[in-house]
Amino acid sequence: MAKKYDLVIVGGGPAGLSAAKFAGENGLKTALLDRKTDITKIRRVDGGVLSPMNEYTFSQTTIYNPQLKKICFPVSGFSISYDGPHRNVYGFAIYSPGGKKFTFGDRVFQKQNPDKRRVGVTLDKELILKGLLSDAEQNGVDIFPNTNVTGIQKNGDLVTVTGGDEQFQAPFVIAADGVNSRISRILGMNKERKFFATHNEMLWYIEGIDIPEIEGIGFVFTMDGSFFVSSGLHQGHYHVGVTTHRPSDDLNAKLEKFVYTDKVYSSWFKGAKKTGTGCCVVNMHAPMKEPFKDNVLIISDAAWLMEVSNAIAIVCGWKAANAVTLALLDGKCNRDGISSYLDWWQKYFYEPYGEMDFKPIEIQDFLDADDLDYLVSLVKEPRIATMDFYKLIGTIGQTYGELFPTIQEERPDVFAKLMGILDKMEEAEAAAKKAGFPNK
Repeated sequence: MAKKYDLVIVGGGPAGLSAAKFAGENGLKTALLDRKTDITKIRRVDGGVLSPMNEYTFSQTTIYNPQLKKICFPVSGFSISYDGPHRNVYGFAIYSPGGKKFTFGDRVFQKQNPDKRRVGVTLDKELILKGLLSDAEQNGVDIFPNTNVTGIQKNGDLVTVTGGDEQFQAPFVIAADGVNSRISRILGMNKERKFFATHNEMLWYIEGIDIPEIEGIGFVFTMDGSFFVSSGLHQGHYHVGVTTHRPSDDLNAKLEKFVYTDKVYSSWFKGAKKTGTGCCVVNMHAPMKEPFKDNVLIISDAAWLMEVSNAIAIVCGWKAANAVTLALLDGKCNRDGISSYLDWWQKYFYEPYGEMDFKPIEIQDFLDADDLDYLVSLVKEPRIATMDFYKLIGTIGQTYGELFPTIQEERPDVFAKLMGILDKMEEAEAAAKKAGFPNK
């Protein structure tokens, strides 16, 4: 016999656990299902950064108050507890094969008043998840770890979720099962979404070194790959990773070359100790315009192109839990009942960003090392401090748009290559799509 609830939540990440905490707090009889045995254990690529801070993303911002041990969401009007270490994050930096760079944020200026000028903090994500899980349990939520959802179907007024040998029924289901959402696939919601590429990342956790200029995330482009280096939670700890849209690439070999033999960047890692690895594979689909079907509300990463950020995921969970609560209170167990979430999603997520056309290209296919060194060297002053990827991409586009006359005059060969990218874009997109796994 199926277990009966007011709400079933699938997925125990920041969005799902946030939804569980607040649904339980609102008095809903709630179940949370997650496929992992240890729900709060992080096994995939994740830097643990909490952002936006001192800026807005999706019209949200966050405040970290270490004195009160609170992470605050002032736009939405709630907070969660966090009792752990933190490290300031000041923004992005772009590096070329030859070591040229430009930054997003003036580090000297930012450090004069770090609390007001940082754009994020690195926190212990497992501690955040443990806190949310503990709150959910204290609020009466039933937790079902090691429960792999294999079916979901609406019959009459209830949605039945099948997980393992058990069934769960509720008027509403919240799907917070991440970017490769199984719930979205079972419901057929990916069939109408444009597939861009399969994004692959591999990460090494290293320690025992000091890279003073990395105080956020550095994107390093060499002719061997596209890498990133980010500061970890503790001094001397770093995350070193590589990304690709080619599933056949040997990412471990790329990292070995970057860390141990790259003529410019291997010096950063001299004496480093590798302590672990992580990876993730993301099938990149266009964001959902209407993340709702058969009384299943798809939230956060599960309805987006990639991750929306840890902080925004928590807000999505809070918003979804309150929307379902109001629907049940008002006796509207339908789309109209949870329209507050859908309207919010439409206004702050889909309308500004949902129809942006992602271009899964590898820049090294079009430009050589000398070209990249030249282009990066043109940016003399720091750009706006940010941890917002949309702002990052927009600022890069604006910066080089303004520099086009200079590039055309000084390096007509590079300018011609840049213009040539537009001509080859469709071919590159088709190749990335063909190499990927749409998994619709």
